[in-house]
Amino acid sequence: MSVSTINNIQLQLGRFGIPILLTLGNVGNLFTAWILIRTVKQRANPCALYLLCASLANWMIINTLLVGTYYGIDHIEPVHKSNILCKLRWYGGYVLFIASRNFMIAACVDRWALCSQNPKIRSFSQSKIAHRVTFIIIISSALMNLCFFFFFDNSSGRCATNPLYTLAFTSYSLTFIGILPSSLMILFGFLARYNLTKIRLRVQPVDGDRARGIQIHKRDHDLMKMLFGEVLVFCVTTCPFPCSLLYNYLTASITSSKTPIRIAIESLINFIIQPLLTFTYCCTQFYVYAIFSGKFRKDFLEIVHLKRANRVNQVTTVQTVTHRERQ
Repeated sequence: MSVSTINNIQLQLGRFGIPILLTLGNVGNLFTAWILIRTVKQRANPCALYLLCASLANWMIINTLLVGTYYGIDHIEPVHKSNILCKLRWYGGYVLFIASRNFMIAACVDRWALCSQNPKIRSFSQSKIAHRVTFIIIISSALMNLCFFFFFDNSSGRCATNPLYTLAFTSYSLTFIGILPSSLMILFGFLARYNLTKIRLRVQPVDGDRARGIQIHKRDHDLMKMLFGEVLVFCVTTCPFPCSLLYNYLTASITSSKTPIRIAIESLINFIIQPLLTFTYCCTQFYVYAIFSGKFRKDFLEIVHLKRANRVNQVTTVQTVTHRERQ
């Protein structure tokens, strides 16, 4: 396989793959937000609020970063011409990425707290706590990413990592994008599952739950299934990213000795991992929820049916009015 063939594969993946992700992501995240907003209105639920915020963050990610990546396939992105835009692009992108992951971590912690036998831990799963945590996540995500104003610039003619901060950027991304979020999601996911199993194994679960103040509603069970599915997809799509970063950093010193075919292959792999695989997580939330939760599918069908029913009613009303006017 020649270098030109590999480069053409990467080009076609971008031209056809990114529009598919944009379509699936926009449709899915908007429906997800709609359904979760209805859920929060029906009964205040901290986990639903966190998942809603994560969905909105993912929607903003794909409509800024992914759109910019698609534009850059056949054009020169403005970030390569303006140093300010370069820094803002990476700062804003990482703020959204970190916020999305933090909301997922908060959702996992909330499910663990909900199933805990300790009343103090269970008190974390409250709407007033969720609103405070949401505010803290937004502010902390904005503050902790200020370092990106130093990490990136376009002094080389392209918006890229400043060589002085390559190690710092790699370490930061490995920790806060790859290792830490995945570890926390898996940890609290397993703890929530463990607590839920203990509740189910009680001899008299209904009386015992009421006596201890633990009431796990069906909606909470469904949210837990949705969350576990989302964590699974997150780990599968995100884990290759820190591995790619680490490989690129470790092999940076031998870049000049790499063959053209190796450079082309590495470029293709990096493109598959980021943006395609990385942004896949931001675009699949709705479809993961629909697979793992029957209640979510039911809510979606109710929305579709409601819109269809409204259209039928409107057509019927128009026909009735027209018939009366003719008479």
